[in-house]
Amino acid sequence: METVHLVRLPNHLRIAYQFIPWSHTVAVGVWLSVGTKDEQLGEEGIAHFLEHMLFKSTSRHTGRQIAQWIDALGGNVDAFTEKELTCFYLRVLPEHLSQGLALLWELLTEPLLRAKDVELEKSIILAEIQNVEDTPEELVSEAFFEALWDGHPLSRPILGTKASVAKFRRTHLLRFLRRHYTPDRTVVAGAGGLPPERFVDLVETRFGGWNSRSQSPAEPPPPKPQPSLRFIPRQTEHLYFTVGVHSLPITDPAHYPVSVLDIILGGGASSRLFMEVREKRGLAYAVGTLSAAFKQAGFFAISGSCAPNEAEKVVRVIAREIRRLCMDGIRNGELERAKTQLKLGIIMAQESITGTMMRLGRQLHYLGRIIPIEEILQRVDRVTAEEVGEMARKLFANGQFAGAFLGPLSEREAEGLLAMLSDSVSAL
Repeated sequence: METVHLVRLPNHLRIAYQFIPWSHTVAVGVWLSVGTKDEQLGEEGIAHFLEHMLFKSTSRHTGRQIAQWIDALGGNVDAFTEKELTCFYLRVLPEHLSQGLALLWELLTEPLLRAKDVELEKSIILAEIQNVEDTPEELVSEAFFEALWDGHPLSRPILGTKASVAKFRRTHLLRFLRRHYTPDRTVVAGAGGLPPERFVDLVETRFGGWNSRSQSPAEPPPPKPQPSLRFIPRQTEHLYFTVGVHSLPITDPAHYPVSVLDIILGGGASSRLFMEVREKRGLAYAVGTLSAAFKQAGFFAISGSCAPNEAEKVVRVIAREIRRLCMDGIRNGELERAKTQLKLGIIMAQESITGTMMRLGRQLHYLGRIIPIEEILQRVDRVTAEEVGEMARKLFANGQFAGAFLGPLSEREAEGLLAMLSDSVSAL
């Protein structure tokens, strides 16, 4: 049984650490409950932009000195921004953890955010946005969120738009930093070979004095599904698509059957869509499903690419397999194969020090507690065929699909494809 040490400091910052005796390194992440969900109109992309800017310079070190500091620690320092979270993380030798925490502390609390650095970073982020626009799979995925949750912060692209990024100024970044980078919204999660008492002591020494006068803003309301169509005309060889439905938040235990459903329908080499669309009929090179659960909501999506003249056939096969799953349930062997695949992924992630740290940080933010791996695996084992069938009907039976299409079609043709899917499934 794993043991996770949990501590809440007087400034409301939370610490989670798991001692792993065979490890000779320590992974630590500073997780902040801030992301796309916290951006107001006109701020699209600012959470991600700020994450980049914090590495530019601080009141004590230049950007070059920060880069040298990172390399002196082994070069394993990075950050990422998601819809609901931002994380700054590193992996170091135990004797370098104090310096690593000092680096993270300085980046988060003493950034200069110089105007000239802001202007320089704009060109980098604009190039990143252009790269997404040049990658059909990524662009159609972003358009899907707009089609599903139109107007809600979760529907916006993490990178923002070219127009929003071009308007960012130092004052905007400072205001966002002060509003959201506060200890009460922060979890410091770690895993590795350092004794727990030493880890907690080092974190408390560095972060215990962090106080903020800003009051954390209220969380935005959950998104309401407003399924619609987003069509991007593009003279590509293939038609790219993502269609899907509103699903459950991560706090709902029913997301376990949803994860199993994901694997059965389109998550593996023996999944229904892969076998029926690609292997049996050769209609598409890529087709699959993806489900994800956020704190406030989730989604279940089907995506792929095909020749434009095969699009109608692909949609009909997808609709037929959804209907079969909802009406007839799952077949012999599907449940156990899916559960094995899901459990293997969970266990493999925990054999990584960084993977363990990531689990602790996410669970404490999303759930307010740490769920032992044993409990997660037991819950997966308890998933029944009836639960999977029930979730399929709950997600799909009303036929309320959002859709994003990119390719050499007309918007009317794209509307027809989405209507065909929705009408076929809603006829259950």
